Amino acid sequence: MKDLYKKTWFLLFCIILVSIPRFNRNQIFFKRPQADMAIHTAMVEYYRSGNVEDILLSEDSIAANWRPMFPFIASFIPLSTITSLSILGILSIFVSVIFLKKNLQLMNISEKRIFQGIYMFIFSFPSFYYTTIGYVDPGLIMMLTLGLYFCITNRLFLFMVVIAFGVFMKEGIIILIPVLFFYLYKSNNKSLNIFLYTSLATILYFLFSFIVRENAINASESYQLFWSPSIEMIKYNLNRPNSWLSIFLVLGIPLGIILINYKSLRLLIVKNIIVVPLISGVIISLLMYSFAFVSTVADGRTLWASYPFIIPLAVLLINE
Repeated sequence: MKDLYKKTWFLLFCIILVSIPRFNRNQIFFKRPQADMAIHTAMVEYYRSGNVEDILLSEDSIAANWRPMFPFIASFIPLSTITSLSILGILSIFVSVIFLKKNLQLMNISEKRIFQGIYMFIFSFPSFYYTTIGYVDPGLIMMLTLGLYFCITNRLFLFMVVIAFGVFMKEGIIILIPVLFFYLYKSNNKSLNIFLYTSLATILYFLFSFIVRENAINASESYQLFWSPSIEMIKYNLNRPNSWLSIFLVLGIPLGIILINYKSLRLLIVKNIIVVPLISGVIISLLMYSFAFVSTVADGRTLWASYPFIIPLAVLLINE
């Protein structure tokens, strides 16, 4: 019983425990509109039956149509559409935790600190709030964590596979490209190798982005990208408490650890080759949130994409 917290099944139990209050977008604790959930459930139904609901052809479904992998996988789970998405969300976070553990082990962190990082990841606001509400973001977290694992184990072919398939999960997979660049650079790779591998990852990202958008369910509608910066959206997010609150709820603990240990971070940058790649992953996710803040409704899901990087960074500092 003393080592219960280390058991794999117990990690899964904790993930279920954290995410169950919002299971199937439960409205008891939080009354929130369906938003993109209706689009993703319609996509699950499309992959099951071939029926195209009107919402999939609407202008509001542009981005959701570019993220087909999560609903496609969920369509094979023989339950209701939202339940299938919720279960897949839990499984995605479970896989993320397994590879987060592997990543922390590869960073030569003590076992005690590894599990502190794992439980920081599990018992977090994003795991509670976003895992089981019918969104695709748990799939992105899984792909980012897996991509980081292949990066630091130098399995670059599999890393490229993650980039290619990750595009079909969510466009936020682009975070991995600067992570790869800085990892290769800090590992003293030849300049030619850095250029070739980073260029290949970039080409794959844009190639598969083009493919998914040209073959989207609503591609024939010729909708244009609606994420355009505007004064109206800036005003909206400035006056929207959730846009600000999500920053503190999502980044509060790990970012607080980093800020408190800023001097140690400066030393780690010099002596640990993984620190700069992790910082780049955090910075790119922050930039993506900043862009969302000026162009669309900003929330913590964008910042959640920093977790595969900011949690290891915080744990490295604790470990010091």
